[in-house]
Amino acid sequence: MLAQAVWGCWLSARGWFYQDDLSALDEATGRRLGWKFLTMPVNDHLVPGYRLVFWLQRHTDPLGYTQTVIVRVLLQALAVILLGRLLVLLFGRRPGVLMVLGLYAVNPLVMVNLTWLTTAACLVPAEIAAVLAVDAHIRYTLTGRLRWALASGTALLAGMCFWEKTAVIGVMLPVLSLGFLSAGPPRQRLLALARRWPGWLLTAVPPLTFVAYFVAHHYGGSARGISAAHLVRAIRVSWLRTSTPALFGGPWRWFDAGNAYVSWAAPNTAEVVLSQLGLLALVVLAWRRTGPRSLIGWLLPVLSVGIGTGVVATGRYFAFGDLISVTMRYSFDFALALALGAALALLPTSPDQIAARAGVVPPEQPTAAAVPAGPGTRRAPRRRPGWARPALAAACCLVLAGSLFSTWTFQRRWQQNPTKPYVQRLTANVRRAGPGVNLYDTSVSTKVVPYFFGPTLHLSQLLDWTGSKVRFDQTDTAPELVDPDGNLKPANLLPAASGVLPPKQICQALVQGVGSWRVPLDRTLPSGEGFLHLEYFQQRPSTLRVLLQQPDGSLVGPTTGDRVSFPVTLGAQLLRMKPATATAVVLRSDSAATNICVGGIVIGAPFAPGP
Repeated sequence: MLAQAVWGCWLSARGWFYQDDLSALDEATGRRLGWKFLTMPVNDHLVPGYRLVFWLQRHTDPLGYTQTVIVRVLLQALAVILLGRLLVLLFGRRPGVLMVLGLYAVNPLVMVNLTWLTTAACLVPAEIAAVLAVDAHIRYTLTGRLRWALASGTALLAGMCFWEKTAVIGVMLPVLSLGFLSAGPPRQRLLALARRWPGWLLTAVPPLTFVAYFVAHHYGGSARGISAAHLVRAIRVSWLRTSTPALFGGPWRWFDAGNAYVSWAAPNTAEVVLSQLGLLALVVLAWRRTGPRSLIGWLLPVLSVGIGTGVVATGRYFAFGDLISVTMRYSFDFALALALGAALALLPTSPDQIAARAGVVPPEQPTAAAVPAGPGTRRAPRRRPGWARPALAAACCLVLAGSLFSTWTFQRRWQQNPTKPYVQRLTANVRRAGPGVNLYDTSVSTKVVPYFFGPTLHLSQLLDWTGSKVRFDQTDTAPELVDPDGNLKPANLLPAASGVLPPKQICQALVQGVGSWRVPLDRTLPSGEGFLHLEYFQQRPSTLRVLLQQPDGSLVGPTTGDRVSFPVTLGAQLLRMKPATATAVVLRSDSAATNICVGGIVIGAPFAPGP
């Protein structure tokens, strides 16, 4: 656990906030913590736990990265402790448990997703909840106490609030009960399962409540139909290139493209074949150690990969194709299924021994003594050849080395994430320019937050998080433009459309008294973010509503609100407008004392000429 914590700290510290992190912080800005905010969709997902994490981060220390690393690592350590407790309950204290737990703790599926706050905020709490759900289910099955069944269902619900795929664990619980928590022939096991229907109901109600809310409120609306061929292909690619290689410390190789710094699994053909041969060897070894029961253990990762990948493919395959199958964030939960499945297949145990370890019956009084031996009972131990222990140690060392290598090669690309250098350069340039610096409030560089990743984050928000003193969109001095690398550049407003001046007039709109004035544009303004520049003169200060009229007649105001103050006799206003297609500028006055001449109407985007 200590080794994992050190490794996780080092890996996470190599990066910084990235893409979705900043968008989630931006969405939490100015929001009251309540049900409406917590249930806001996140790319069609219902993840109130994720919303809560970023709300807390936004309202404590928005760019305090170190605190996120500490919390992530501590929660992951808790997950490992809980998994260790679960494995000891199932198998007792033996070297095999330590081996499974150690390899799980450094598995690339776990460590890679720990490095990025967005994935860790979803997946680590879900991992903890999944382990607790399995643990509580075992205790319910052994004791018959309904509170454990309710605890299992509640844990599943909590995990789904961070990562909906936690529900797949619920599908594994009957397999666990039939294969490892009951004895006797299949009919007897099924009858025992049916007799526990009150507990199954209590376990099912919390996650089904989540599903009902999800469906009733139309989450997942972007999902598209998927053909059977594409569904099978997605599952096959996930099994061959992500899941099975991860069992042996893979994928070892990564694919990255463009401005993405979170890589995709990309083992070559030889590595795929070797990992499948390795899995086949494990299946044979498990059969020799625990008999036919081992196949039930391997069913857990098969269900996890099949159902989990199928769910993701239904919602995302139309957009991303095979990438969903090699995306590590979509495969994180496979690690727990692989660890549990391998342990259940390879390590001998029986329902009586599990019950004894849980303190339900004394070890000398097994509950199923009169039950004929079945596939759930422990086989007589085989005598190991002298080379077995060194070979096992060598295999574990190879898997450990593969895991460390995979994660290390992943972080080489991850540490190139440009967000931190961009913010550091930007804040240094702002400090150098002094507190009077005036900037166009444009969106943050697309190198840092591409438009694909949710709402556009603007400089005013980002610099507010850093505590920088900056003015935005003022007209007393020429605003400067921040380039994609965080440098400040002199800039001009490049017109996309201008207001039409009526014949023989000096004002595009002479606003007098109460009313509404429409200034047509010389061309239809294409949709996109831009700035509206107005020049004016008047005898006394006034306030107008400033709006853009869209082709359908609807009106859109500036991002700061449509009520704009015009405070001086001769001046100008620069207003950042919401993305909209526009045909005219509309000015409205609700004061009889208004008397202002508005001209020089230009809508455009800032442009920095020259290098």
